[in-house]
Amino acid sequence: MLNRALLAAVSLLSLAACEGVDATTPPQPLPTTPAPSQQTWLCGREYVNHAWGYQRRGMVLDVSGNIWKYEVMGRAGSAQWNPTDATRLTEADLKMRYEGAMVVPGKKVPVPEVEKNVPLIVDASQATPPQPTQRGADMGQTLLYCYTYDAGARTYSQVMLDNKGDWDSTNPSQAGKNLRSWLNGWFGPAS
Repeated sequence: MLNRALLAAVSLLSLAACEGVDATTPPQPLPTTPAPSQQTWLCGREYVNHAWGYQRRGMVLDVSGNIWKYEVMGRAGSAQWNPTDATRLTEADLKMRYEGAMVVPGKKVPVPEVEKNVPLIVDASQATPPQPTQRGADMGQTLLYCYTYDAGARTYSQVMLDNKGDWDSTNPSQAGKNLRSWLNGWFGPAS
């Protein structure tokens, strides 16, 4: 009789503890860390000239702080990088852009410094650059730019910071000014 009373009491306590719990609701998953960005490229400076033969050269900063250097000079078989939409660039597009790029030895931006400047890119992307003004002909163009990244579409959108040469235009935002100063400090003077 004592065993039955004990079993009844334990059963009653167990049922009371379960009251209000929906057994069909799955437990909440543990929070997961967000997937790392699949973005590779962050900012760059590029000179392009189609006069007197195609030439394109520049430097590009990746999200890990590496600085890469590349040069494409009208080589047979080399494609002229000329995207139709600089706001929907894929990794494949940028692979063509940075064809032959090599990491610059001994020159790496600390990752915390890179991360500190990333929000400025979004701010600079909100600015409306002024209409370009013509300065010359056959000088080519030197473009300083960064990218915003759409992780869902896996595409990059180029954000113009400064464009000098045959046509001049500069991003008027304070974020653009800060990014220009930061990048020129790492890339050195434009050639």
